[in-house]
Amino acid sequence: MTITDGTVDTRLSSLEFWAKPRSVHHEAFRWLRENKPVSWHEAPEALDPNLNNAQGFWSVVKYRDIQNISRDTELFSSADGVFVDDFPQLETMLSFIVTDAPRHTEMRGVVSVAFTPKNIFKMSEDIGGIVHQVIDRVAPLGEGDLCQLITKEVPGRIFATFMGITDPEQIQYVMDAAEQFACWADPEYAHIGSPLQVFADASQKLATLAIELAKERKENPGDDLLSWVAQAQYEGNKLSVEEVGVFFALLAAAANDTTRHSMAHVLSLFQEYPDQLAYVMADFDRRADDAVNECLRLEPPLMHFRRTATRDTEFGGETIKKGDKVVMWYISSNRDPDVFENPDTFDVRRVNKFNPHQAFGGGGPHYCLGHMLAKQMIKTEVREIYTRMKGLRVGERDMLLSNFMNGVKRLPATWAPEKS
Repeated sequence: MTITDGTVDTRLSSLEFWAKPRSVHHEAFRWLRENKPVSWHEAPEALDPNLNNAQGFWSVVKYRDIQNISRDTELFSSADGVFVDDFPQLETMLSFIVTDAPRHTEMRGVVSVAFTPKNIFKMSEDIGGIVHQVIDRVAPLGEGDLCQLITKEVPGRIFATFMGITDPEQIQYVMDAAEQFACWADPEYAHIGSPLQVFADASQKLATLAIELAKERKENPGDDLLSWVAQAQYEGNKLSVEEVGVFFALLAAAANDTTRHSMAHVLSLFQEYPDQLAYVMADFDRRADDAVNECLRLEPPLMHFRRTATRDTEFGGETIKKGDKVVMWYISSNRDPDVFENPDTFDVRRVNKFNPHQAFGGGGPHYCLGHMLAKQMIKTEVREIYTRMKGLRVGERDMLLSNFMNGVKRLPATWAPEKS
């Protein structure tokens, strides 16, 4: 779909569109919010046109509409996939998020049991220690790519610690597979094959290790998140080995990639708005939460999730048919002026007492389970980086080509080397 007057490009199906600067995307979504909040688009270019799933989709770009879709799981199902680039052959690996009630309720209930106050406290302590160790290695360098040195390294090592993985080769294996997971459209991964093959390769890497570790934790549990999940019960239900493996694979991709890219955007935003950084650091404990939420609002790590209509319905003035794909664009809803005043402005002092951004979803049963730990990880990194890496100057973001992950591949920087 392209606007007929030629002034605004809204070809959300096109890889050429997503290769353009992010400002072009924001302009497109602004136009859609104002003129066509529910709009039809052709099948994404990343899909093989010979596959049955290479179909068009509805785009939903307004905050309240996304909220309503997220909470109506009976009408808008997750069971047929959650990406606009639909890989149903492989999304079973993500069955935790491509499942509806009642099974989703049971699985989420079991996992939630593992997040006891005692376990969360242990994980919180782990975060602080790992961030400190990573900055110990990075601060003396004085320059480098912050994506490789920090934003990839921190969540990868935290995830490994949470899951009880100690083998350095396994840790690197998981970080690399998780990095590849959402990169199916980026040219740097084209040597693997088509977008479907890139996704399949990353999925297989994670699934193989996931099942191996899940079996081990079922038989010999330790004091780690994977063991807690493997042993947890909810209303008499426990997860199977395969479902524990799915939880591992999903968290490997979600926890590593989303937090990594969020932190890269935080560093870039504070470089662009030094006055905001100074304000936050002047009273960090009181202002850090607001700052992190504002960063997530302006730069959500995931740009969309998808649902599928279970029956014909009228929505936003359009007739959506049973089986139609419905895509919720968080990159748009987080800048909806009906909810956020001056939505394109980065303002950590935003008047909202509670910043109701949709960076972790639009609410409902699929709202991100680990959102509190993710925000704590970002806060810990911000404090450590800006306390120890004096004079930090961050360069331009090298963005991932994707319609799903708001990803940063490289982020060059310089700073005054820390002396031992």
